[in-house]
Amino acid sequence: LLVPRARHTARRTFYEDAVASGVNARYLENLYLQWKVNPAKLDTQWNDYFRALEAGTSTTSTGVVGSGGAGGLQNLIRAYQVRGHEAAELDPLGLHAWRKWTDKGLSPAVPELEPSFHGFSEADLEKTFQVSLANLNGEHTLQEILGTLRSTYSGSVGIEYMHIGDLKKVEWIRQRVEDPNFIPSDKNKLIKVYQELLKVDTFEQFLNVQYKTTKRFGVDGGEAAVAGVNAAIEKAATLGMTECVIGMPHRGRLNVLTNVVRKPLVQMFAEFKGTHYDFEKLVEKSEGDDWLFAGDVKYHLGTSQTFTLNGANTITATLEANPSHLETVNTVTLGRARAKQYYLGNTAESRHRVLPILFHGDASFAGQGVVYETMQLAHVQEFDVGGTIHVIINNQVGFTTDPVDDRSTMYTSDVGKTFNLPILHVNGDDPVAVTSAFELAAEWRQTWQTDVIMDVICYRRFGHNETDAPEYTQPVLYKQINKHPRTEAVYSKSLVDNSVASQKELDSMKSDLWKQHETAFKAADSFKPSEEAEWVATKWEGFVRPTDVSNSHPTGVDIELLRKIGERLCYTPEGFKAHAGLKRQLKKKMEDIETGETIDWATAEALAFGTLLLEGNHVRITGQDVQRGTFAHRHCVIKDQATGEDWCFLQNLDLGPQENFIARNSILAEYAVVGFELGYSYENPTALVLWEAQFGDFANTAQVMTDQFISAGEHKWLQQSGLVMLLPHGYMGQGAEHSSCRIERFLQLSDDDEDDIPDFEDGFGRRQVQRANWQVMNLSTPANYFHALRRQQHRDFRKPMVVASPKNLFRLRQCVSPLSDMELDTRFQRLIGERDPEIDANHDKVDRLVFCSGKIYYELVAERERLGLKNVAIITLEQLAPFPFDRVKEVMEKYNHVDVGDGVHPGQLIWCQEEPKNMGAWSYVRPRFVTTAREGFHQDLVMRYIGRRAAASPATGYPKLHNAEQEAILREALLGTSDARAEDNFSVQRPSSLLGHQT
Repeated sequence: LLVPRARHTARRTFYEDAVASGVNARYLENLYLQWKVNPAKLDTQWNDYFRALEAGTSTTSTGVVGSGGAGGLQNLIRAYQVRGHEAAELDPLGLHAWRKWTDKGLSPAVPELEPSFHGFSEADLEKTFQVSLANLNGEHTLQEILGTLRSTYSGSVGIEYMHIGDLKKVEWIRQRVEDPNFIPSDKNKLIKVYQELLKVDTFEQFLNVQYKTTKRFGVDGGEAAVAGVNAAIEKAATLGMTECVIGMPHRGRLNVLTNVVRKPLVQMFAEFKGTHYDFEKLVEKSEGDDWLFAGDVKYHLGTSQTFTLNGANTITATLEANPSHLETVNTVTLGRARAKQYYLGNTAESRHRVLPILFHGDASFAGQGVVYETMQLAHVQEFDVGGTIHVIINNQVGFTTDPVDDRSTMYTSDVGKTFNLPILHVNGDDPVAVTSAFELAAEWRQTWQTDVIMDVICYRRFGHNETDAPEYTQPVLYKQINKHPRTEAVYSKSLVDNSVASQKELDSMKSDLWKQHETAFKAADSFKPSEEAEWVATKWEGFVRPTDVSNSHPTGVDIELLRKIGERLCYTPEGFKAHAGLKRQLKKKMEDIETGETIDWATAEALAFGTLLLEGNHVRITGQDVQRGTFAHRHCVIKDQATGEDWCFLQNLDLGPQENFIARNSILAEYAVVGFELGYSYENPTALVLWEAQFGDFANTAQVMTDQFISAGEHKWLQQSGLVMLLPHGYMGQGAEHSSCRIERFLQLSDDDEDDIPDFEDGFGRRQVQRANWQVMNLSTPANYFHALRRQQHRDFRKPMVVASPKNLFRLRQCVSPLSDMELDTRFQRLIGERDPEIDANHDKVDRLVFCSGKIYYELVAERERLGLKNVAIITLEQLAPFPFDRVKEVMEKYNHVDVGDGVHPGQLIWCQEEPKNMGAWSYVRPRFVTTAREGFHQDLVMRYIGRRAAASPATGYPKLHNAEQEAILREALLGTSDARAEDNFSVQRPSSLLGHQT
């Protein structure tokens, strides 16, 4: 459609940007269709316009654009629908600083909103037009129409929705925001808004009196947003919502805990007073249990509560615990919400029942990449939560950073336009508008099952925290804030001025609420904390904490059941056209199942999954390539080569009742997806939840999740998780990337003390892992991997498990296990001893003992066989952390002829690894071997290191150099260097420039 260009401005014109492109082109197309059906229905100027269009002649002379008249009026209305938000009264402080960023091409002037832009003169303001708009229906003057447009689209609410590509959604929003009752005037409604606002304000005011210099990250200045969230929850509850999962940063968190999630006031005040725990009892218990709950600051804690709204709808609200890392909790929240939806039936109806709400700061929403990742998950299969309400507490400042420096866009919320989301900007000093906007957001989410953004533009009354001095960096802003009344004062004055309520009535409400706070504050002195964690998590009943007694459960399975599952892993339905290469793999797999002697890694994994499914455990694995597997090893979901249809072996076992198996390739975003799976794992312990990296080192893009949540979550928040992270690892000459999963980082985060004296008693391993924060594995056999996965579910506690999973072992013919290693009475082995029967039987002839982990074991064995050595025993640590002190002690006892060194120089007890000396497991295992020898045998062990030299890069990019390094490692581990002996005065401790020093 051809439309004329208006005069040049700093921005592209309304017509360039809005009418002749995007949804407004569709609007004109809609008018065109109406004209085709009934030309008389439209203004005569549109008639001329479309006639000229069909004739292929110029439309610029038709006068539709910029001509005044009905055509000009339609364009004026459209201009307000598209850009009215740019002139809305959104800033409580009246500054609207973001409209003055001329360097970014922005300007406070929006010429398209002026009647003159559309050809109207001053005299035209009194002309009447037939119109149906908001409260106008019939003949009205242009002045009346303009006033209605300004109050609708440029008042306290500015809404962006015309960018949405679905005209049904656009019309749905238009009808509601143009409804005269969108902003209510009913007295009861206005008083209710005040009561909700008063709860939020009183909480902050009371704490400010009692704890003026205590950090609490209050929501002062943004109180209406908390009241608005309550309104959204109440509205959603009338539309089928029964559970709400909230993720938010620290600002306003205490208020949300109290006034949204309904954590008791007395408990909150007890946390401020420090009476919510008995310090002496805590220390005494830690001494007896050998484990201490760390706790966390108040503004990081989460909780769950169940309550009734208006005596009708019962709601369970959960606020996720979170760290200070802004936006990190986003996908954790969504993962838990998705799991709740799954366990409610995994249907469209269950999406309605569970509502996720995410709070954001203005600087973090614009700046943190995980926000984009979070939104990208919104409509991805098995990650779709049916829409999220995003709430931006827009303080118009970061910690000390001005908005002009924290983004390039006009609004902090502009990323939402990428995903066609409606964005409601609202003035935080107008709680009625805030409440109405939140109710609209809830209705949108429940109707369309997509995200919506609430941008509550407010201010931060104090600094980053209550003890901060923001005047250092925002002197002008804080001069304005310091003289600005609180939102409650602004609104109460409005109520009184408009005769909605008397000052006496409002003062009475305030007095009663203040007294409630005083009563709770006094009662906090005698508050008795619960022994239980603050989570409504009935699915976790019966699961024990680190200090409780736990039981051991077998992980072996009847061998006949394993064979039956194996058969189903090779079955495809009749007519299914599998890939030719896959047919050969399935044929080989079936032969392996029948013989039962050469079960490979992928088959062992599938057998573990299958047995767990039949036992009633939901299994979910996600990651970028999990269906096929990065190394084309898994193939748990395959494609019909003719139709592209999926076939999932494990979802079709047909061996009786089974739980659901989900294997879903994810978006290419480790940070968001790891958080999602962690949140999913929180909800129900009967789910085995796995995330697999494409390559292990990609996990470092999710390092925040690892550091703040996965490794420390139980210690800080008593939240258990059985999340499994599969991180492909192994040196194969492929360069610095894709060689190492950085296992040293996970080991450094392990909380077992290298100097703790192990008791070496029976059951030590179970007690040890129960107190540990997680498990770090580098497994070497398919059977042990099978048991490791099943052990995750077959115990009465949950721990995260990090697996340095293999790459080349998937097809290494030596890396197989017999079914007999997985049958009844077999179990996971934290350490696997010497596997050569001859060497094992003649252990007194072994004078060199090599410990290692993972794939290098097979290379060491192959080289030992080539050299014909019988004096070297090779042991694998399968579970690196927590360290298997008791099993290592047993090995040392067995090979007691091996020289352990003289206390200064190393003997022949060796740790061998592929990684550089400053990486891999060396730094972790070395002191623990020493502790084992010291406490187990009173020996002063000096462990010998054999591996690559310390390096900045994990691996070389030269294949020949890689091979030379690998050969040197194997040679030194098995043979050693002749002059690295006492008689040679230990003159050589680094026999090769390719390797690290051996001590």
